[in-house]
Amino acid sequence: MNFTCQKRVFQEALQSISRAVATRSTLPILGNVLLDVREDRLKLVTTDLEIGMTCEAPLEGPESVGAVTVPERIIQDVVSNLSADADLTISADERNLLTISAGKSKYTIHGLPADEFPALPEVSSETVITIPAPLLRDLVRKTQFAASTDEGRVILTGCLLTWDGQTATMVATDTHRLAIKHVAVGGQFNAPVSVIIPSRALQELLRLLGGSEENVEVAVGESQVRFAVNEKFHIPTGDILIQQQLISRLIEGQFPAYERVIPPASQKQVIANRQELYDAVRRASIVARTESNKLIMKSEDSTLVITAKTGEVGEAREELTINLEGEPVEIAFNAEYLQDVLSVLDTETVELGLTGPLNPGLLRADGEPDYTYVVMPMQML
Repeated sequence: MNFTCQKRVFQEALQSISRAVATRSTLPILGNVLLDVREDRLKLVTTDLEIGMTCEAPLEGPESVGAVTVPERIIQDVVSNLSADADLTISADERNLLTISAGKSKYTIHGLPADEFPALPEVSSETVITIPAPLLRDLVRKTQFAASTDEGRVILTGCLLTWDGQTATMVATDTHRLAIKHVAVGGQFNAPVSVIIPSRALQELLRLLGGSEENVEVAVGESQVRFAVNEKFHIPTGDILIQQQLISRLIEGQFPAYERVIPPASQKQVIANRQELYDAVRRASIVARTESNKLIMKSEDSTLVITAKTGEVGEAREELTINLEGEPVEIAFNAEYLQDVLSVLDTETVELGLTGPLNPGLLRADGEPDYTYVVMPMQML
């Protein structure tokens, strides 16, 4: 294997797949990145056996093809410290020694055979959802945070993705809160989709998408899902197209019947400025942290009073102007659950619907009818 590549292109490809490298594994090769050169393409692959990532970039006539794996951390450090405008000459021999040359710099890295690297699963599917990257980011960003982190309830550590050929829906819950987001999208429809995607894979997907404006293809197989996006990357000689993929296993099992916990029409509505409410909750949470993050919210005419009190820290009191529809309100919520949702919403105002101090609250964003957030109350005593 022998090829030349601009540093910026190679480093971009490396960084885009670095998150799938196994950091703790009994298999040393899972800490490696696979470099595979075929004809006019360079393909880089990483996997930790839960998720896998690939990135393909064009090459201008490699001198020879081949493949090798090398420690991702080492090659990442070497490349990142070479001159920014360097042209890299990269080669590997039959002993799996990778050589990187740039100007007067030359490094040799010990690698492992490419045929020992685990092959990523093929996700063959007639069902492919086509989602513009901004919509997919919105879909994941406004739901994924509500997934559980308790590995004892594996089903809830993922997000449910459904698609009926017209509308894609993502749902996440940890039983204390529930986030639901709908987006209208098309694609190649074969059968209705209902799969559970690990939360971690969706976190990496957000990083992979970055600020992309391109379409993302979501191919859903029996036990795997593949996200693929082509991104233009500018270099001095012009734009090149980098093809990136993330492949993840799916979580087996039945997602809870979440529709049952969505409250009916609320008797009381608290309408507040989103940023003001977020800031007040964030500040009061400093005191609430040592008392299960509990905040008490009480309406007084057109004012919402937020308080927190702990024996270890002291007391907090915040006031903000609201519009109240219905009877006065007094209820307690977990500050973290409110902060999480208020930080991902984009609208100027939010509406919190309530029916009683022991019933769940229903939070919606003004002008975003396709988003629903349900949060369970806490005992006020």
